[in-house]
Amino acid sequence: MKIINKSDSYIIANKLNTINIENSCKDSFNLMEKAGKLAAQTIDSLYSKRKTLILCGVGGNGGDGFIIAQELTNKGWDIIATIIGDKKAIKGDSRKALNKLKLKLFNFNDINLDKTKLFIDAIYGIGLSRKILKKECIILNTIDNHTAPIIAIDIPSGIDCNNGKILGFAAFCDLTITFSTLKTGHILLPGSEKINKIKVVDIGISRDFINKIEPNIKINNKNQWAKEINWPKIDDHKYSRGYSLVIGGPKKMTGASRLAAISAQRAGSGIVALASEKEAEEIYFISLTSQVVKSYKNIKEYNAIINESRIDSIVIGPGLDISTKSILKIKSALKTNKRIVLDAGAISCFKDKLGILIKALSGKDAIITPHEGELKSILPNLSGSLISKALKAAKILDTIVVLKGATTVIASPNNEALVNPAGAKWLSTAGSGDVLAGIIGGLLSNKMKTYYAAAYGVWLHSEAGKYLGAGLIAEDIPKTLTKILKKIEKTNI
Repeated sequence: MKIINKSDSYIIANKLNTINIENSCKDSFNLMEKAGKLAAQTIDSLYSKRKTLILCGVGGNGGDGFIIAQELTNKGWDIIATIIGDKKAIKGDSRKALNKLKLKLFNFNDINLDKTKLFIDAIYGIGLSRKILKKECIILNTIDNHTAPIIAIDIPSGIDCNNGKILGFAAFCDLTITFSTLKTGHILLPGSEKINKIKVVDIGISRDFINKIEPNIKINNKNQWAKEINWPKIDDHKYSRGYSLVIGGPKKMTGASRLAAISAQRAGSGIVALASEKEAEEIYFISLTSQVVKSYKNIKEYNAIINESRIDSIVIGPGLDISTKSILKIKSALKTNKRIVLDAGAISCFKDKLGILIKALSGKDAIITPHEGELKSILPNLSGSLISKALKAAKILDTIVVLKGATTVIASPNNEALVNPAGAKWLSTAGSGDVLAGIIGGLLSNKMKTYYAAAYGVWLHSEAGKYLGAGLIAEDIPKTLTKILKKIEKTNI
């Protein structure tokens, strides 16, 4: 999905709030008229005049469609309009818009689609909350199989605006025109796969007004964190650039922590050490070159390593086995004054032990990086969209949560979140999450603010995935960071 106006990165997470915001305006019909006119203006500016079929529903989205139909007709377009549903059900502002329409309305089945060169989907929009009817599925499937492009008003019909789920069927849309802000359904899978390009149109609803109702949710892009990056200075040395410590896994599970250690150094740590159980030290000594290996025989020696004064950040979890001993290691790490990334095993260790985890995290500068399965193991009763789950988890745990997936959400306890849209499908490979944990740990060691380090790390990881593409494996990602970092540094000079 390509956002045409990239500067507008705000997201409304709840469609009920969207409806309430629009209904709160003193003149709701004036708002509908404004939305329809601006949508028509956008279409006219992006497409050449052609024979166009506008499919209008019986709700608010249909009202937008009636206004668009009239406006495009006024601009010299060849417009055919049809109502999908019972005309008698059209009420309120939509009825006013219909009454202003000076076009003859046709039955969909009577229209010759062979001559149609553009479709405008104004059937449901954001109001959909049920599975669409079979006859509506057939209509949407018909236009989806047509060669002409489709423009959706607000959101492709059939997509649940709250969570991106497809309620029966949704056609692939060349362009989606939405109003005021992006919506959750635009960003989350599988709905986002039905959107090629999206344009956000400002219809005059105050940002301050929206922020009073909705959490502060934005798209994760460099506009959010670029100014927070601490680039190396000419007189820096390895310790001034940051010191990361990765807690290694046991002898049979060393690969994950090695990936994390290498990634932390690639992301910016001047020095990276790996804390190894004595039994595994030989593997780490042989396989790691520019990273320091520090082995320990017992918890006392382990504590001495993690409490070294020069260490800035600790990554714990990649390759960590689920055991009482591991929980002790995690709690010890969280008792230090270091910045902490909890990943993989460090999360799964607390299944059915939420209270212990909350207590251990209390007052700590930490980031937790679960995928949905790991999050469910510690918070089984979370509901709602991916964004909603991440925000709730951040609030409960009182820490930054990076909820990993095709779409990744970075959420803070302050009711704000950044959403990294899907786009790097080849990242779904073993070790990819360990690399991400290491990247974030490296950024934390480099004194970057916690929330921004998480967001920047997720973005770097995603961009590396996009760059590498087909056939990538986790080992490729750290090497590729050099290219991505060079590009970012150049644009920030």
